[in-house]
Amino acid sequence: MRRLAALALALLSACTTLELAGRPVTRPAGDEGMVTYVVGRLSFEAPSTWPATGDDRRVRIASPQGVARIEVDAVARPVAGEAECLADAETVLGRGAGGLSNVRRHPTSFAGRRALVQEGDQGDWHGWAYAVCDGTTQYRIWITGVSPMKQEALEAHRMLVASAQLGAAP
Repeated sequence: MRRLAALALALLSACTTLELAGRPVTRPAGDEGMVTYVVGRLSFEAPSTWPATGDDRRVRIASPQGVARIEVDAVARPVAGEAECLADAETVLGRGAGGLSNVRRHPTSFAGRRALVQEGDQGDWHGWAYAVCDGTTQYRIWITGVSPMKQEALEAHRMLVASAQLGAAP
């Protein structure tokens, strides 16, 4: 009976650990109605009412109505230096452009760093894909929304870009 109780306790602990593993790293935001997410060393704000899943390397956030999404990944890349990392990001964005229409890609800044952005359409969705580098980590940031984009999605995009910072401590 003790073995059964110990096994049940271990199983319960494992389930709790699995549940916690799917929660993104967050902290309070400066603006009411927003939450700050931390992915690797990148932090950004998004609406607190949007459900989120993820962990310290990946976050998926969706509007409650399902008309907009934010996705952020921190990907380790075997490259040395920002120029090489951004060249790799250019290749990655190029591969993703195959199924898009009205694609525009150009240099920009994101989180105070040199970055790339690709904008395009896929069916009824419009989106932006950003790539920014920090050492050997390449951050890939997507925000997409049903076109024409609702005000809530446009505001989330504006806040994401305005609030993004590299150098966050988890």
